[in-house]
Amino acid sequence: MQRKRYKVLECGALLAGQLAYADVEGLPVALANVDGVLYAFGDACRHEGGPLSEGVLIDDTVTCPWHGWTYSVRTGKSIVPPIGLRVPIYPVFLEDDGVYIEVDWDDAP
Repeated sequence: MQRKRYKVLECGALLAGQLAYADVEGLPVALANVDGVLYAFGDACRHEGGPLSEGVLIDDTVTCPWHGWTYSVRTGKSIVPPIGLRVPIYPVFLEDDGVYIEVDWDDAP
């Protein structure tokens, strides 16, 4: 496959400091609004698959609601031990009245 864009939200639907969930052809994706900038990343925590979209967003970090693992929404990197684990990140685009993410299916989990 190749890269493909998907509409995940309407513009303005996700307010600053909020998280959202999107299902992109079965791929669970979390979205975060950090001071007006939108980020998209894999919704499953690397520990036990907890839903990051139901976690806590503080500044540019999201904490899993199940066991507290914390990730940067900008890079997908874990910022608490074990350092270096990542959740996938996806480019975000604002087009017309929609929020789109781009998925490279060759790299998708």
